[in-house]
Amino acid sequence: MEYQINEKVKYLNSMLCEIDNMYQTILLKKKLSDSEYVVLFSILELGEGCLQKDIANNSYINKKTTNSTIKKLEKNGLIILKAGKYPNMHIYLTDSGKEFVKTHIVPIVNMQTNVMNSVPDSDFEILVKSHSKYMQIFKDEIDKLPR
Repeated sequence: MEYQINEKVKYLNSMLCEIDNMYQTILLKKKLSDSEYVVLFSILELGEGCLQKDIANNSYINKKTTNSTIKKLEKNGLIILKAGKYPNMHIYLTDSGKEFVKTHIVPIVNMQTNVMNSVPDSDFEILVKSHSKYMQIFKDEIDKLPR
């Protein structure tokens, strides 16, 4: 089958792969899986006491992966779950989890902050505007897909 892929599509996919590869390099150095990073970052972002559904809604990982990652982090002693209004379980970092986040997640966030602080505000605004426009058009195209 022959099909010509648009050069813009090729370039966008290349950029996304490049970003993904950079994060993979970071996570390999930190000995973290994608889902572990996402869950721990989400706890940092959302605050302790957040719910599993909050993490799944705040990230790109599905509920099943979120659940299995939370169980793994709990087993490893990094988080604890405390009952809230049934069936909700609130997620908290243990002391070792707080130390782990401090030494493994916060440096990544600080690195991201340093990078973003190096980008002029005008360039960042263009990036955000372009991304928003792209995402809206992409969502519209997804809505047009036949079932």
